[in-house]
Amino acid sequence: MNAPKAETTGSLKLTCLSVMLALAGLSSATAQEAVDTDKLFKEGIFLREQGQVFSSIEALETVLSNNPALNRARLELAVAYYRALNYDQANQQAQKVLDDPKTPENVRLAVLAFLAQIKRDQVALVAKPHTFEGSISLGAQYDSNVNVGPGGAILPGGLVLAPSSVPKHDWASVIQAGATHTYNSPSVVRLGETATRFLWQTSAGLYQKNYFSVTEFNLTALSLSTGPVLIAPDKWRAKLNLQVDGLWLGGNFLGVYTSLSPTVTLQFKNGELTWDALVLNKAFDRDIDVGRDSNYYSTGVSYGHLFLQGKLALQGGLHVFMEDASASRYSNDGWEAFVGANVVAWQNGNVYGRYSYKDTKFDGVEPVFALARDEYEKRYEVGFGHNFKEGFAKDWRLSGSWQKTENNSNVSIYTYSRQIAGVSIGRSF
Repeated sequence: MNAPKAETTGSLKLTCLSVMLALAGLSSATAQEAVDTDKLFKEGIFLREQGQVFSSIEALETVLSNNPALNRARLELAVAYYRALNYDQANQQAQKVLDDPKTPENVRLAVLAFLAQIKRDQVALVAKPHTFEGSISLGAQYDSNVNVGPGGAILPGGLVLAPSSVPKHDWASVIQAGATHTYNSPSVVRLGETATRFLWQTSAGLYQKNYFSVTEFNLTALSLSTGPVLIAPDKWRAKLNLQVDGLWLGGNFLGVYTSLSPTVTLQFKNGELTWDALVLNKAFDRDIDVGRDSNYYSTGVSYGHLFLQGKLALQGGLHVFMEDASASRYSNDGWEAFVGANVVAWQNGNVYGRYSYKDTKFDGVEPVFALARDEYEKRYEVGFGHNFKEGFAKDWRLSGSWQKTENNSNVSIYTYSRQIAGVSIGRSF
């Protein structure tokens, strides 16, 4: 559940504050005004707790316009402004209560804690409009089927594969590096009743896999992405990402992938529901890839939930996809699903597992075989990670994984099994 972090809202402190204020009974309204004032006051709190913070502000402002000395309403208004990310107004309203000599001491202590929370969040909002983050990772992999060759050299009908087409295994070094710039706007964007933070993220990345022997399958990818992000703290976040990838295979330019991918995540207590989509254009450069140029589309949902105070995370999802290629033999559609789990297994360390299933049907027939491909893929993965917090490796992360892919196809040259095991060490800075 990789994305920009939502701001801390201090909701537990605010709930405690509301309870204290209710018990304190801070009110100077007359008996004649009490009924209407109390009704509008309760409506303001109800609207706020339902997420309608701007309507709540209007209701509580009306209460205060009729009863300027009603500090109980003023503090609830401060909380509403806080949830609307209007820290200046939240600070101003809370300070007025603090400056009132009639405010009881226990309430003054709660207000001081609230003001400190406002200051921390306000500093976080405006102190760093521009942030930069870099990352680097070095690793090694063993690949049992570098060229994704089929299981046997002799195929139905007596066809015999060339030696270059049978599975080849090899070791490889893997280098990854990236840099990300995030612009954090100090302004608040109002969407209906929701106050949101606006960010813009731009990143560049390098991926380099070099095999020791089968060098014609060395892979290099250069990526550049950018796009806006909206965050409604503790409610939802949304992102639109435009990305361009330049690909090289065996030292030769392979092509360019250009994609647009929107993502929306709804946050619940201990869980997140995410919808995502992808529009991807594949433009190949080599003569041998004629017919493979395509537009790929996918969409789907996933859900993740935390258990055991965050020590166990479970996730699952389902996607559908379609690819429209220049040559019909490469056009396809299908669906895929996955389930996974992540466990905090020791201090600063975790283990995870994931299983995915993919079903794909192709349109055009394959040469020689006179069949349209119909296949399914099963993928298993387990891994671990450990963050070093002290010593010479402080701030570095050690990771390892094993992955097995089994692809079954009615066209035998596309049936294969592949295992990849690797270990890497990296860090962010």
